[in-house]
Amino acid sequence: MQASDGREALISRIRAQSAVNDPFLGATNPLDFERESALFPGDRWSSVALVRRTADGAREFEEYMFAPADGGRDPLPVGFVFERQDDGSSVARVYSDHHLVEDRAAILEPVEGIHPWRSEDDVLFAYFQALNGNRLEDVLDIFQGDGYFRHSNGVVYSGRDELKADFSTMMGDDGIRIRYCRLTDDGKTCAVECYMPSGRPAVAVYERGEPGKLRAVRIYL
Repeated sequence: MQASDGREALISRIRAQSAVNDPFLGATNPLDFERESALFPGDRWSSVALVRRTADGAREFEEYMFAPADGGRDPLPVGFVFERQDDGSSVARVYSDHHLVEDRAAILEPVEGIHPWRSEDDVLFAYFQALNGNRLEDVLDIFQGDGYFRHSNGVVYSGRDELKADFSTMMGDDGIRIRYCRLTDDGKTCAVECYMPSGRPAVAVYERGEPGKLRAVRIYL
């Protein structure tokens, strides 16, 4: 979807939540999040652009770019999971740049047996087979020509050479293994709440592209 001004809608939605989990504050309430968190979409940001939304059942994942009002850094990727509860209320979980806070407490329980691919014909099945098998060249083959990997701080690696350098560092000698908690998949994009190998909670976004190819991976922590 095309980026759009999402500030007012996002503020209204945050205020309607029964709880918010934020990198700075942990589990908190909407009022304290608004007053105390740097990730509240208020005046410290010159623009709050909604760039993508992935919805599936009781959950939605919205991806934003927050541009600082002081111009001190590039726009910051910020992701919001909104999850409807059985009683009709909704909670939000906020993810962004891992540099904002040194560490973050666990949020969700990992769920054994779930995985991001819909079937063995899904490109995500091939991607994770290659990733978990530490097969670097196979991982690179899965990205389409304009495919990219974006880290939580907004740094983007695109093109085979850049992706190879990045994945070589990330995969090391053992590959990458992730523990999954929640999947929000609309068919094109799968947003996975998970724990990274470091143990830190995250959202990993996998965007399917051309047939059998992956267009993008985006990380929020």
